[in-house]
Amino acid sequence: MLHVPAPGTARQAGDPQQVSVRALFMRGGSSRGAFFLEEDLPADRQERAALLLACYGSPDRRQIDGIGGSDPLTSKAAVVGRSTHPEADLDYTFLQVGIDRPMVSSGGNCGNMLAGVGPFAILRGLIAPQEPETSVRIHTTNTGQIVTARFRVADGFPCIEGEARVPGVPGTGSSIALDFGDCAGAVSGKLLPTGSVRDMVRLGAREVPVSFVDAATPFVFVPAAALRASGAESPAEILANGALMADLEAIRGWAATVLGLVGRPEEAAQRSPNIPRVIMVGPPQDYRAPDGPVSAEGMDVCLRQLAMQKPHNTLAVTGAICSAVAGRLPGSVVQELSRAEGDRARLGHPAGVLTVSAHVREGADGWRIERAAVERTARLLMAGELFAPRRRIEELRALLEF
Repeated sequence: MLHVPAPGTARQAGDPQQVSVRALFMRGGSSRGAFFLEEDLPADRQERAALLLACYGSPDRRQIDGIGGSDPLTSKAAVVGRSTHPEADLDYTFLQVGIDRPMVSSGGNCGNMLAGVGPFAILRGLIAPQEPETSVRIHTTNTGQIVTARFRVADGFPCIEGEARVPGVPGTGSSIALDFGDCAGAVSGKLLPTGSVRDMVRLGAREVPVSFVDAATPFVFVPAAALRASGAESPAEILANGALMADLEAIRGWAATVLGLVGRPEEAAQRSPNIPRVIMVGPPQDYRAPDGPVSAEGMDVCLRQLAMQKPHNTLAVTGAICSAVAGRLPGSVVQELSRAEGDRARLGHPAGVLTVSAHVREGADGWRIERAAVERTARLLMAGELFAPRRRIEELRALLEF
């Protein structure tokens, strides 16, 4: 569909100093990164990780020698191939490329990058375009779940022009609807990993209430007030508050022990930096986003998320989905601070307000998610080859952290 030079895969390139790999550089939602065909990357996990680190310029906080953007939202990669799942059309593997650490994490999912998977598949000829709308079932290999993406197509190409707006992204674009369906138990196998909608976590001499919910990706929610915060702080204000950052990581570490990813909360930052994730919750309130004021009247709840031990500049799609689901569970931290009614929730985050719909029903076997959907946009930015020095790849193989 889209002409991209085919110099051979990274395992076959002929340049004695560098290897090359085909890629489309795309924005998906409020994230950005390279999209690869599964067949174009090394199958070996270490080889693949070393190649990606070299391509992104990691480890280096500026990522000056690669395509990374010095932010967790712009140091992501998507690997797409034909589906290995009988009920899906595509496989999608999300990879979080470390910035100042030599590691590539496949824990959890990224819903923003997921928005680019369908358009990528059309551009690279993995699926046939259907006009006026293409629907594609995507198997998220990180979590084993299937997400349905629906987006407009014209003249054989994914549409990019439209009225859909993504807070944190300039302008508008063509809507990409992502329906996560029953996304419970992405990592733990259960919607409520502890079996309870509410738990208490000890932080030194005090205890704080939390709700640990595993929907799309596991998130642990904590009231901002319990951490002496408002929930409307900017990412810079959160980062500058060492005590608050320490509390949030301690809560995330507790959740990592619940999932069995680490033995002690203190180990989570090194051994499982991406999963689970933590969100601070506050009531609706006024604050200022980079693009202007955000009104309490336009939201149902106020959220602040961390990603890879840094405050998120917006809100992850999986975080939005999980938050909307948590808001439908009576007694949860989110439900008690939210004024949402029905399935629609307006989530205030640092860049604006994101609207999500989630329908959750209680049955004899507990709570069940019947639908969880969000709207995103995506756009192709550049197509071609990525180059990485052979010597740097070998150096990184020896440095890799897993």
